[in-house]
Amino acid sequence: MSADLHTHTIISDGALEPAELVARVVAAGVSILAITDHDAVDALDEAVRAAPVGLTVLAGAELTCYVDGREAHILAYGVDPGDRAFRAALDDLAAGRIERAREIVRRLNAVGVDLDFAEVESIAGPGTIARPHVAQALVARGHVSSPDEAFKRYLGRHAPAFVEKRNLTPADAFRLIRSAGGVSALAHPGTLRRDDLIPLLAEAGLDGLEARHTEHSAAQCRHYEALAADLDLLPTGGSDFHGTPGHRSRLGAPRVPDAWAAALIARAEGRH
Repeated sequence: MSADLHTHTIISDGALEPAELVARVVAAGVSILAITDHDAVDALDEAVRAAPVGLTVLAGAELTCYVDGREAHILAYGVDPGDRAFRAALDDLAAGRIERAREIVRRLNAVGVDLDFAEVESIAGPGTIARPHVAQALVARGHVSSPDEAFKRYLGRHAPAFVEKRNLTPADAFRLIRSAGGVSALAHPGTLRRDDLIPLLAEAGLDGLEARHTEHSAAQCRHYEALAADLDLLPTGGSDFHGTPGHRSRLGAPRVPDAWAAALIARAEGRH
């Protein structure tokens, strides 16, 4: 059994259709897949239909919260995608993303960058609109040479077109996930750079910690595995695969121990 518990599709900021991701996952030898698109669970049905015998597909999502001024991403596993409160929250977040993207384009125009919101929509396609789509539109129009340059010059925090997005509080996210029968985990804690906040999140209802992640060094993986054990959190892991230029993630890496995936699935099943 091999698991990848953090992946993205075209439904958010990934490059692959859900069925294409399933095919790539199978080729990589993965047998448990969680699709964790940003603020969306819409990839699930297609992925389940495409999944061959032997591949388990978990319902998932990645929600953005702020804690002490820091952006924290919360992974939701095993949620009921039809849960009304959960879907309503996702719909509200998606509407907020559209409003944010429109405001980003307005601010870009205000500083002399010629870009239409329709161009961003075209790049996003059926997916949840996010800043990477604006970055791709800027590249396509020749305003910048790369998405990284787009973020540095225009879209990153403190840049002229940066706009805060609508978010949940961590406590709200944990409550929504649990009420939908799911399990929560803090994504890539190494990028949060505030380990002192993790015990506070655990007290607020966090279930797990993504100890193994593409952006974590081997030492960080060991550190977060130990921290998860200390705080009685479920350890998780995943590639954070997007399939887009600039993302160096590889499906199925880093390896997630079978016991971790089994414990996560058992916890989620116990909430339904």
